[in-house]
Amino acid sequence: MSPLPETSNITVLIDNYDSFTWNIYQYLSELGAEVQVFRNDKTTLDYIISLDPKNIIISPGPGKPSTDSGISNDVILHFAGKIPIFGVCLGEQCIFEVYGGKVGYAGEIVHGKVSKILHDGKGCYCNVPEDIMATRYHSLSGQPNTVPDELEVTSWTESGVIMGVRHREFTIEGVQFHPESILSEHGKIILSNFLQLKGGNWCDNLKSGVKQPLAKTSVSSKSVPTILEKIHKQRLDDIELVKKQPGSSPHDLKILLSLHVAPPLIDFVSRIKQTLPKYPAIFAEIKRASPSKGNIDLSVNAVKQALTYSNAGASVISVLTESKWFKGTLNDMRQVRDALSTIPNRPAVLRKDFIVDTYQIMESRLYGADTILLIVSILSDEKLSECKSYWS
Repeated sequence: MSPLPETSNITVLIDNYDSFTWNIYQYLSELGAEVQVFRNDKTTLDYIISLDPKNIIISPGPGKPSTDSGISNDVILHFAGKIPIFGVCLGEQCIFEVYGGKVGYAGEIVHGKVSKILHDGKGCYCNVPEDIMATRYHSLSGQPNTVPDELEVTSWTESGVIMGVRHREFTIEGVQFHPESILSEHGKIILSNFLQLKGGNWCDNLKSGVKQPLAKTSVSSKSVPTILEKIHKQRLDDIELVKKQPGSSPHDLKILLSLHVAPPLIDFVSRIKQTLPKYPAIFAEIKRASPSKGNIDLSVNAVKQALTYSNAGASVISVLTESKWFKGTLNDMRQVRDALSTIPNRPAVLRKDFIVDTYQIMESRLYGADTILLIVSILSDEKLSECKSYWS
């Protein structure tokens, strides 16, 4: 193996206008790095090149990698294969997009949420325990079905959100979470592992455990479903089970609707316009848990909460009816609707769920919903049109 070319000892930290940049700076400095920080729009690629840096870190930041990262993408492209590069949060998303992946909605919005992270134990995860808790601040992430061939997924959440990627040949790695956060476990080990990398290729860093060329990991783009995809599949399975129960077939529900046993509707749009323009219409929600927050309050009584919202002037009461992740039930909505029925000018009832079948629309009417929520991203154009037509 030929000796690696000499470089300076400078670690360049590109700041994407994020306060966490200085947490990273502190960690790196404590680990012995000679760090120079540059705002993403206050320096040039040529100047960074002139510094002949030892390695580069792309910081977190607000916005999107394609529009808000300044020179970050150009820096990655120029130094790829020359020196080690590490991206954090937005920086990781820059790596993902530079090589052709798509960054989009992660299926959940997390701000200071601590999640369990699973990883492959290689590269920057060397000597890091198998499962770690890490702090997340993001609503976007690399989309699993667009992972570029040049990259492999290195870490992920239990719900399948991509938490890290690594270049298969070059010493380029990124994490979606914040290793520099005080609540993240083993963050200094991760950053220390990065600082120990030399040169631009994994074959020059055999201790990292990353082999070159790398085989596809078991966590491929097809095997890391987003939380929306997991819930979508679960709801389809749930519906098929319910349909098989005596008295609950689609035919049974159609008979019930034809007999006009569904409670009367109120006009949703008219109801939310009543307070306008003097006051905004308030949508209040009954939710016991969520994928991003976990259990919020399992002791919540849906009826008591609905009456509290109604007395406070809510125009709409949204009731979560998904049981696995949100701990809600259709009976919650039915009880809420019954309790509101005697209230003059009652709030509208919105069923909030993952509606993927017209069967659920029939359910919604029979259990008292005035309207439903449709999540466009999990529905094909044909299914969306079918659901909209079916409700109307």
